[in-house]
Amino acid sequence: MRKPQERSEKTQQAILEAAIVIAREHGWKKTGIQEICRQAGVSVGAFYHHFQSKQEVMNKSFLLFDETLDDLFDKKKGASDDCAKPRLSVKKILLRQTRFIVTEAGPLIREYYLNILNDAKHSAVDPNRKYYRAVLSCIRQSEDKLSQQLTPEAATDLLIKFVRGSIIDWCLHDFGYDLVERLDQELDLLLAAIFITE
Repeated sequence: MRKPQERSEKTQQAILEAAIVIAREHGWKKTGIQEICRQAGVSVGAFYHHFQSKQEVMNKSFLLFDETLDDLFDKKKGASDDCAKPRLSVKKILLRQTRFIVTEAGPLIREYYLNILNDAKHSAVDPNRKYYRAVLSCIRQSEDKLSQQLTPEAATDLLIKFVRGSIIDWCLHDFGYDLVERLDQELDLLLAAIFITE
């Protein structure tokens, strides 16, 4: 990787991390671009060189989860090993994403979901996201174990929509229950309907 590209990525990362820190303390609405720049140690010009708006920063900061999935695509591991037990593998990915939301975003997730409704790029539902591809990859490798009514793509969509809906329900209940614990139990029921054998 060339040095200018490295610096650019470090600047973007610093902006994203600063925005998250400030937003956790004050909420996204009260988080200003100048405040983000001060925290990140960058100029406002540098901010706008990397991001078009605060909304874009917010969207990208919540997509940081995808970076945690890199190990699932590590060629040394071999995808078939990761997906040998499809129910367990898919559940692991979905719960990992949920834990990330709970620990890294917490109550900020409410603002994120309000924000993504206005995201013209629809990044949260992009089928090219690593999150989507990780789930789809495991399901495709276990296609022979899928319920006959579902394609791998339909099963992936169903599972990701279920998790997203569960997160929204958690927001609607003012974060009043253990989301990971509840989702852990509910995913077992849904996965049992999706996979006919394991």
